[in-house]
Amino acid sequence: MAGDRLEDGIGVVHNWGSGPEVVFLSNPLVDPVSWSAGVRDDLLGLGYRVTTFEHRPERMDWRSTVDCVAEFLARRHDPVALVGWSQGAAIAQEVALASPQAVNCAVLLATYGRQNEIDKTLQQSWDRLANGDDDLDSLRLAMALLTAFPPERLADDDFVVRMRTRQNEWAGRPDPRRRQRAGAFIATYQDRLPALAAVTTPCLVMGFELDTDTFAARAREVAEAIPGAHYVELENLAHAAPLSDPQRVWPPVIDFLLRHHRPR
Repeated sequence: MAGDRLEDGIGVVHNWGSGPEVVFLSNPLVDPVSWSAGVRDDLLGLGYRVTTFEHRPERMDWRSTVDCVAEFLARRHDPVALVGWSQGAAIAQEVALASPQAVNCAVLLATYGRQNEIDKTLQQSWDRLANGDDDLDSLRLAMALLTAFPPERLADDDFVVRMRTRQNEWAGRPDPRRRQRAGAFIATYQDRLPALAAVTTPCLVMGFELDTDTFAARAREVAEAIPGAHYVELENLAHAAPLSDPQRVWPPVIDFLLRHHRPR
């Protein structure tokens, strides 16, 4: 079943099903339709409406991004559950803080509340690669694989070949505008951990033990900052666990949604 695609002036929306709405958010460089696919049928079967939202704010700082998503949620008839991954999780936690009346609960996968030195180093490298020529595709692929998947997966030849054949989708040269939006959010989103202490929305924070992109330690910081947040850390998984190991990522998420955003 294909979702409907429409431009609503502030972003791109895809919808499936009916019922209480679960909205997926992510980095502009990552298609939420793709990474939510591992749980979409399960959610539809439970009676949820599944939505992916790709934000397109006019400005590129993190507050404009949050305002854009908050405006989208203000157009919904009922409060939603948010599911964000990586930068999408950082957006989700800020939207929960800014518009608690619009968010019943939030799932924050591989999130963060500040920028650390290794992230700054990685972002500088990504920026240089984004501005390079097509001959750098192999370097982009290598960095993407090393920061997304655990060693066990990278030692699996079939898995690496599959990722390599999806080069343009997985680690090809990014769309400049999307890269600019993603990079601007990161550059302007600094230390928000003290502010997250005011979040009142129920939150599930999930970290991945072998994450070398956002790091489990940063997810733990967010869980400690948000009052009452439930923290789960999955062993032997890395940053792209929703893609590589959906069978481990999604069951705790579904349990959390059933507690805080139950289908009618």
